[in-house]
Amino acid sequence: MITPTQAAEYLDAALGVSLHAFLVSAACDRVEAAEPAMAAAGYTEADTTLMQCMAVAIVACAGSPRRLQSPGAPSGASRSFKHADDALSQIRRTLTAMDTAGTLSATVGPDPAAATLMMVV
Repeated sequence: MITPTQAAEYLDAALGVSLHAFLVSAACDRVEAAEPAMAAAGYTEADTTLMQCMAVAIVACAGSPRRLQSPGAPSGASRSFKHADDALSQIRRTLTAMDTAGTLSATVGPDPAAATLMMVV
């Protein structure tokens, strides 16, 4: 299982998101529950680590936190933030493609950004 420190590092590097440690820790605990199923599905350690990173990102960022777009300078220059994009949807699609056994599907849930089609006959 990835540690909360590793997860926070991934969130910062991949998404530019900084979250409180207790949120990252709770997301890691939730994803860790699927680890036995991932091992039973025969995933390699590398695939398990990648999928856990993606799942933690999806779970931890469910509230759509603001993402740092450009950091502030030491001189006090302002920082700019990006509030919405499709990065989590892309991570979710990659995770779905990697997790062929569906071991994390209940943990991350469906993509709320996905289009819904309803046909009435």
